[in-house]
Amino acid sequence: MPNDVNLLVRAARATGATRPAVMRDLVRPLTVTDGTTPMNELEVLFRSPHLPCIGVQDPEDPSRLGLLTRTRFAEAMTGRLGFGRAVLTRQPVAQVADWNPLVVDEQTAVVETAVRAIERPVESRFDEVLVRADAWQMVGTGDLIGALVAALTGRSLHDPLTGLPSRELVRHTMRDWAKLLRGTQRRMVVLLVDVVEFGAINAAHGEAVGDLVLRAIAERLTQVVPSGFLVGRTGGDEFMVLGLLPAAVEQRAPAQREELRVQVAAGLAGSPEDGTEGQLPPLRVVAAASTPGWADLDLLMQDAQRAMRLAKRGGDGLARSAGAA
Repeated sequence: MPNDVNLLVRAARATGATRPAVMRDLVRPLTVTDGTTPMNELEVLFRSPHLPCIGVQDPEDPSRLGLLTRTRFAEAMTGRLGFGRAVLTRQPVAQVADWNPLVVDEQTAVVETAVRAIERPVESRFDEVLVRADAWQMVGTGDLIGALVAALTGRSLHDPLTGLPSRELVRHTMRDWAKLLRGTQRRMVVLLVDVVEFGAINAAHGEAVGDLVLRAIAERLTQVVPSGFLVGRTGGDEFMVLGLLPAAVEQRAPAQREELRVQVAAGLAGSPEDGTEGQLPPLRVVAAASTPGWADLDLLMQDAQRAMRLAKRGGDGLARSAGAA
């Protein structure tokens, strides 16, 4: 288990995955008692299976909090040779509490808290984490690990720069939407968008400006595509738009696909009326569509990539085949 947590933390730090971002997103209420409370009074509280731990307030310093976990309480009350209960039943909880728990602020990053948690001694590595706020809170180890998993999952499915779906999520959506075509005359359509001479932008202005350009394209693209279409970033300066076209006769299909491409390209170019003209660099937009009622994803993507290669060579950028076998 510790090795597994170490792997999660290393992966999360390497990818920058930190959502839920801070401990405040994970906190649960913490029951707090005074350090002078006799041990036998806490036994009733720990009968609840939903109480994993108790915060213990230092009688001499109310701002200082110790931690009494369910495991620590049980071990103390059992004691060596089974005499723990007889010895401790009327003793104050302050004698048993851990006075060096892991304490963090509610704005502390989840990943950084996890790093500190696994660096604790083995005997306390999976104890709850205390969170300092207006009222003391706590976070369980399970919630902390779950947040790391969620962060890594979100990172793998969404592009960290633009927040758009990643290549993996786009392809997963393509497979799901392909099932919706069965028994219909609808077609799946793919649009690829890339930046003309994006490398020159990075070379002239730096990667920070290049990142700003990509975020601006992502925002504009999500605004101009038809409702119900999916926009993803599939790598580098390439974006993909995925959607399902209404049924149309075979002769009408190429025009239908081209109208969509022109509509998206015009939206990306902007206009003086909406105050967006000239804000984005020149973009290539190409389209490919499947046959009615069925889509082979690999062939459809090949079709779109072929159209992009034509556009880069100065062609019209339109897909020439049906996008499916």
